[in-house]
Amino acid sequence: MKKIIIPIIILIVLAAVAVPLYTYLAPVTVEKTEIDVPSDSNSTKIGTLLKENNLIRSEFAFKVHLKISGDGSELKAGKYTFKGKYSMGDITAQLKKGGEAKGIKLTIPEGYNLKQISDVLAKDGLCTKDEFNLAVANGDYPYDYLPAKGDPNRLQGFLYPETYIFDEGTSAETIIAAMLKEFNSQFTSEYKAQLQKDGRTVLQWLTMASIVEKEAVVKDDRPIIAGVFYNRLAKNMLLQSCATVQYALGEVKTVLSNQDVQIDSPYNTYKNQGLPPGPIASPGHASLEAAMYPAQTEYLFFVAKHNGAHVFTKTYEEHLAAKTAIKNGEYDNQ
Repeated sequence: MKKIIIPIIILIVLAAVAVPLYTYLAPVTVEKTEIDVPSDSNSTKIGTLLKENNLIRSEFAFKVHLKISGDGSELKAGKYTFKGKYSMGDITAQLKKGGEAKGIKLTIPEGYNLKQISDVLAKDGLCTKDEFNLAVANGDYPYDYLPAKGDPNRLQGFLYPETYIFDEGTSAETIIAAMLKEFNSQFTSEYKAQLQKDGRTVLQWLTMASIVEKEAVVKDDRPIIAGVFYNRLAKNMLLQSCATVQYALGEVKTVLSNQDVQIDSPYNTYKNQGLPPGPIASPGHASLEAAMYPAQTEYLFFVAKHNGAHVFTKTYEEHLAAKTAIKNGEYDNQ
């Protein structure tokens, strides 16, 4: 009789446990629910947080699930949004993937200079302009191609334009280090080899890329614009870049006057031969690529159409004709 009763009792106990456990593991349906998992959370704390927000039915069942799946150590901190129907496996998969990064979101647009970047940082409450300027001039950063400390413009062009996430209270030096790290990731071994092959320095490449960034509107124009400037350099022609004059003026003008292009500045490429002393802005990837691998053409001039794209020409006479054609609306549909 005992041989019959004991298995029956075991089956009854297992059924008693399995039924509620199955119920606890059943999917939940939630309205839009946002949770913030702190960085010091373990699986127990996360289970409590999920239960409090009705994302799971049982903390115990959640622990059993993690034990079976082996996912307990892979859950990540972050901000999460749930809306709809979720199984416990769905919840765990999301927690393993990671939520929205926490902190202050900082976006540096392509073509911003140091002053504009400092304005954004101050506006977003990350650091003051003075803190930023001090970190630019005197911060220690582990890249041997950076200009020497002491120059307030030493990192012009090196702070890569991207979207970053920083915790409140992050130091200006840490913020700059993150931007430099992103630039360094763009500066590949292939790029380094190409610079050596071409006999150009990092600063020369970056300076050209920054000019291309400020001159170009259409992506496909960038390598051609770079090619034009390199062609002019090869022929000892003045670059005559409006963007460098605007940098010298400290303002963007739609049309430069004759007085503007006479400004006494080393960045005035209407008066000074060769590249300016350094970058005028932070170039994005497309401009870095264009300055590294310019289009091989015979063009020496370009002029912008009304849509921002450019007309490229080989001679000054063709350049003047293109300007007249644009003024007369001949390129309006192109």
